[in-house]
Amino acid sequence: MSKNISRHDFLKGTALGAAGVAAGACVPMAAPALAETESGMNAEKYLGKWDFEIPPAPIPDSDIAETIEAEVIVVGAGTAGLVAANSAMDEGLDVILISASSMPIYRGGSNHAVMSKCKERLGLPIDDELLFQREMLNNGMNIDERKWYNFYNHSEEAMNWLIDIMEDKGYSVGLEQANQFLDDGLYFSIPGAHGFMTEDRHSMGMNQDMVVNELAARLEEGTDKPVYYKNIARQLVREDNNTGRVTAVIAEREDGSYAKYVGTKAIILATGDFSSNRDMMYKYAPYTAEIISDAVFDAEPDYDKCFVYGGLYPGDGQRMGLWVGAAWQKVFPCCPMGGAVGAGPGNRSMLYTGLRIDRNGERFMNEYGFRDMGGYVNRLQPGGVVYAIWDAGHAAKYAERVVPWINTGVPLGEDCTRDPELVLQDWMNGAESGTYFKADTIEELVEKMGLPASTVDTVARYNELCHKGVDEDFHKDPRLLIPIEDGPFFGQMGNRTVILCVLGGLRTTPNMQVCDENDDPIPGLYNVGTMVGDMFNVNYTFEIPGFNLGATCVTFGYMVGKYIAANE
Repeated sequence: MSKNISRHDFLKGTALGAAGVAAGACVPMAAPALAETESGMNAEKYLGKWDFEIPPAPIPDSDIAETIEAEVIVVGAGTAGLVAANSAMDEGLDVILISASSMPIYRGGSNHAVMSKCKERLGLPIDDELLFQREMLNNGMNIDERKWYNFYNHSEEAMNWLIDIMEDKGYSVGLEQANQFLDDGLYFSIPGAHGFMTEDRHSMGMNQDMVVNELAARLEEGTDKPVYYKNIARQLVREDNNTGRVTAVIAEREDGSYAKYVGTKAIILATGDFSSNRDMMYKYAPYTAEIISDAVFDAEPDYDKCFVYGGLYPGDGQRMGLWVGAAWQKVFPCCPMGGAVGAGPGNRSMLYTGLRIDRNGERFMNEYGFRDMGGYVNRLQPGGVVYAIWDAGHAAKYAERVVPWINTGVPLGEDCTRDPELVLQDWMNGAESGTYFKADTIEELVEKMGLPASTVDTVARYNELCHKGVDEDFHKDPRLLIPIEDGPFFGQMGNRTVILCVLGGLRTTPNMQVCDENDDPIPGLYNVGTMVGDMFNVNYTFEIPGFNLGATCVTFGYMVGKYIAANE
C-alpha cells in the first residue's frame, strides 16, 4: 500500500460531511470538500496499514530492569484475567498476573450461566435451547457457533466453580429478575444472570467488585505472589523473527522501568476493549465511533475505569497481538455493548410501550421495542431525536394489563413487585427535577415540548387505535395499546446512544488461542474476555443477560486454564 492511514488521513480524504452524519454515515465530523483536499479516499488507502498496526521498535534488552518467569502469564486484572489465572492455578500451574490498573477491575455484576446449583435451588431449568438459538439469529448467525456451544455446554461447571469460591468466603448467590417481556412476544429474557451478595449489599446487578476482589486475593494466597499492578503491557515477545512462539510480555512499570514476564507455557491477554482508541474505533467499529467524544479519545488512558459509559480502554492487547502477527476477527464491524436509549420511562429501563413520535409530531414505530434492539429505530429519526408521551394512568394500566412494575435489584425468587403509585410518584418527581415534562392537557404538553400543534392529532389517532384494540398503523400488541387520556400528562425528549464497551478483537479459536491470517494458532498466545474475536455481531441485545461476563470472562476464562494445563 502506498501509505499508512491514521484517523487524520481518513477524515481528510473523505467527502462525507455533516449531512452524511445526519443520514447515519460512519464519519461524524465535517470534512473539507474534495476540491480542498490533496486527494479523495479510495479502497487502497482505506485498506492500507493504519498507524496502530505498525509494530514499534522492539524494547531492547538493555532497557529491561527485571525478568520474572512463570509457566503462565496473565495480562489484565478484570473478571476474565482473574478467572483464567485462578483456573490455571487450580490446575497446578505456576501463574503470574500483571495489570495496567492499580486494582482489580469490574463492571456490573451479571454473570450468565445456562444452568447452575443456584438455578437448581430455585427450581429453574437449563436455558431453553430454542431461545439460545434465537439469540444466535439476533446476531445474524455471523458468529462462531463453536464458542457459543462451548459456553452452553460448560457454563454450569464454570459457574458452580465460582459459586463454590464465593460461598466459601461467606457470600450468597442469586439471580437477577428477568426483563419484563410478554411471554409470547418477540423479545425474550432467559433467567440466568448470577450475582453475589452480602447482608449489607443484598441486591443484584452491580456487585462484581466482590468477585474480582476475592479472586485477586485467592490468587495471591494460592501462588504466594503479588498481582503486579501498574504494569502496562507494551510488547509481546515472539521468537524466530515473529514466526515462532510467544514467550513473554514486556511491561512498563510505574517508575518508568521495564519488566519482562516470561511465560514458559502461555501468555493470556485479558486487557479489555479498544473503545477509547480513535483509530481502532474508526477502522473496526465506525458506526459506534460516532458516539465516543473527542475528550475520551484524546485523554490519557485510565486503566482504573470500571462501570462507565462512553469509552473504556485503548486496545493495548489487541495492538500487541497485531504486532506479532495476529489477525483481526472476521466479523465486521465489532459489536457494541450499549444501545440507543429513547425517551420515556421503562420497566427495568429496558422497555417503553407508550407513544413515541419524531420531531414532526409523527408516530414512527411499534413502541414495544427492547432498548438495545428497537432502540436503534430511534437513531434513524430526523435530527436523531425522539419524544415520548404518556399519561398518569399508564402506571396502573400497564401493571394490570401487561406485567407488574418491578424493583430491579431484588433477587429472583423474592417479591419484587412495585406499587404503580410509586411508579407514578417517580414520574412526578422527574417532572419536578426537569427530567420529564408535565401538563394538565395534551395541548399544553405539546406546547411545552416544542412540538408542532399537529402532535395533538397524532395522540388522538393513537387513542383511537387503543380503543379499537387494533393498531392499524404499526400493529402493536393489543395488550400494549394503553390510551393517553388520564391527566396529568408526561413527556420526554431525547435519544442518547450509550456505549459501555466494544466487543471483539483478535481472531480466536474456541480454545481461546489467538490466530494468524491463515487461521493457525500462534503458539503460546491466548486471549479471553471482551477481546475474544467473532463472538458477537450486530448489537449486544441483553436478552441473555450477563452473556459477556458469563461466557467470555467466566466460562472461557475457566476453560482456558484447564486447556493450557492439558495441552501446553
